[in-house]
This record gives sequence, C-alpha cells and structure tokens, in this order.
Amino acid sequence: MISKRIRTLLWKVYLLKDAILKKKVYTELSNLAKTLEEDVFRRLLEKGALEVSIDVTGPGLKISPSDSFIPVSEDAAGFFKNLGVSRIEADTCLESNQMMDILKDIYAMKHSSIAAEGYNAYCAITRFFPETGLLSIKYHYCELDYSKAVRGIKEASGYRDHRVFFEKATRFGILTGIAVVAAGLTFPYLPRQLSVILSIMAGIGAGIIVFIAMQVLGSLEYDKEYLEKRLKEKK
Repeated sequence: MISKRIRTLLWKVYLLKDAILKKKVYTELSNLAKTLEEDVFRRLLEKGALEVSIDVTGPGLKISPSDSFIPVSEDAAGFFKNLGVSRIEADTCLESNQMMDILKDIYAMKHSSIAAEGYNAYCAITRFFPETGLLSIKYHYCELDYSKAVRGIKEASGYRDHRVFFEKATRFGILTGIAVVAAGLTFPYLPRQLSVILSIMAGIGAGIIVFIAMQVLGSLEYDKEYLEKRLKEKK
C-alpha cells in the first residue's frame, strides 16, 4: 500500500513537470474539455446520445453526431498530432477533469505503453489504436478511496451497514466537543508561543477534518449518481 502511494506521488510529480512545460496548451485543452462536458456532451445526453465521435483536424475538432465544430490553436492540434491521435471516441458521461487527467497521462506515457486491454484509470478505460489513430475513452465505474474507507469501517463493525455511523455519531460528537472546549479553556493559561503553536495545529486539524468529510460526501454522491445512472439504463 505504501509503495503504491509512493509510486502515485512520484507519477504526480512527473506529470507536474509536463504541466509546467506545457502550461499554455494544457490550459487550452482544459478549456476545451470543459466546453465538451458543459456544452456538447450535455446537449447530446439530453437527446439520448451516449457516445460521441471527434475527428481531430488541423483547424479544430469536428464532433458527431452533433455536427458541431470547435476550433483549436496550432499548439493544441500539434499536441494530438504528436500523440498520433486523429480521432477520439468517448462516452458523453465523461467529465472534463477525467479527460484532462487521461490526456496528461497518455502524453507522459507516450501511449506506446498502453496495454492491449486498455489503461484503467480515472474511472475510465482508455485504449489507443495506432494503426488508425483512434483514441477510445470509455467510462468505467471505480470505487473511490474514501468509499473504500467507508466500506472498510462498515465491514469492521458488528452491523456491517450504515448503522455503524449512527452508532458512533454521538460518541464522536461528544468527544470532539469536549476537545474543543478543553482547548479553549486551556490556551489562555499556556505560554504564548505554545498557545500559538497549538492554535495552528488545531486549525490544521479542523481543516483536515472538513476536507475528509467533503471527500467522503463526494465519494458517496458519486456512488449514488452511478446507481441512479444504472437504474435509468435498465428502464
């Protein structure tokens, strides 16, 4: 687990290098991905279209079945040309951040290292066919880290379901309240430097708690949205 996290961290650092060197083109690609998600994909989903085909040309992107066209700069066109990508087939449920993360990864990987079964990352499976220049990006459900953590807590409990959180809510709430009150009563009587240090640590701790809580809520909402999507597909 630790080695996997270290490899992930090193990979992110390596990607940061590309993001800095190619900041201009990555900014354009990010705006392009947002346009696809918020405009093109949204309109196609409203019409019931689940897939989109994008022809990459010098002047821009020709999109079917919407028959729309998005112009791109020479830098962006060159980005796809260097990758050997002349066409992109994608699911219309993809998000802009997914597409950008995938583009950054395959640029760093030089797509030749993408396995035949595809590159499974960012809740999508990416395949590249060099003989035709086709880049295929298909949505694929994945369990997020915080969803795994929630599942682990449930499996370790006696209930093995949502009741464990209701059971622990009162206890954790009381302990947190006591800790905050104790800190507030103690800090004025401590040396100033120690009081400042503890206040900073308390602030960082509170920030981390809020961050984790929001990440957990995001993971749960992601699972909920996926289940709703599956239910709609079965109707």
